[in-house]
Amino acid sequence: MTQPSNLIPTCLIMLVLAYPDAITAAERDYELTPVNDKIMVIYGPLELPDRHNRGFRNNAVIVKTSEGPVVFDPGGSAYAGEMIARTIKRAFDAPVIAVFNSHVHGDHWLGNEGIRRLFPTASIYAHPRMKRRLESGDGERWLTTINRVTEHTADGKLVVGPDHVVSDGDIITVGDTRFRILHYGASHTDNDIMIEVVGEDILFTGDVVRNGLLGIMEADASFKGNINAIDSLLATPYARYIPGHGDIGDASMVRRYRNYLHTLRTRVEALYAEGLSDYEMKPQVLEAVDDYRHWEGFDLRVGPHISRAFLEVEQEAFQ
Repeated sequence: MTQPSNLIPTCLIMLVLAYPDAITAAERDYELTPVNDKIMVIYGPLELPDRHNRGFRNNAVIVKTSEGPVVFDPGGSAYAGEMIARTIKRAFDAPVIAVFNSHVHGDHWLGNEGIRRLFPTASIYAHPRMKRRLESGDGERWLTTINRVTEHTADGKLVVGPDHVVSDGDIITVGDTRFRILHYGASHTDNDIMIEVVGEDILFTGDVVRNGLLGIMEADASFKGNINAIDSLLATPYARYIPGHGDIGDASMVRRYRNYLHTLRTRVEALYAEGLSDYEMKPQVLEAVDDYRHWEGFDLRVGPHISRAFLEVEQEAFQ
């Protein structure tokens, strides 16, 4: 007689063959990766949000404090936030005390909803411009978008935005831990915050710095501002930087992303001075940034980056 335990693998194989997406889209908990004794990261995949990752694609950071865990950027969907909250609940015998959102793009804050499902009293901090934008309609647009691109596997029902605002130089104390806020004006957006865990020699950059992934630069973004922001943080360097996407690195990682921004922007500026339009200059700009061709999102984003930088240079020319 065949034992039931021997039937399990066969059943799973039959399930995968009959319904392959049932496994790939199933709930998955990602691992906590220690940075040091105090700070951990849940690395998100670099692919665009879809029904397989259910909207989770950013780096979520968890910081242990004497009052309980604090989270930076809890994911791009209610599903992602709840997954992160479950992971924290298993790892710590304490509720999430606070959440920081680095900027307005939904892949970094829509997880607030999932965090609040398990930890309803968690405070949420962000820049004042982000708070205003979510309240003026951006929140609903991001929620609608994530539900559409994930075929409603993101599980989002509510816009849960920040209830506290922070600006450059602010220090938020949670138990035995202090968090210093850095904001250098328009950069990846006009509402980016970076967060230093004071005393740990580590900075969370949000999308002011990326590693291995190119992302959107919308109308509120500034290539020049992003470069200047990176220069400011490199003036007093940290031992390690946690980007919004991609692996943790040292100052060389930060300089590498700066080099992409600076090379593209400088080449656009030079070709603009020669009278080329954005589509005419594209082949030469692509050649200049060819070292980044292997980065996720290159083919999708580099064209819009050229157009965005072109508009920025053009605007400066008429000031």
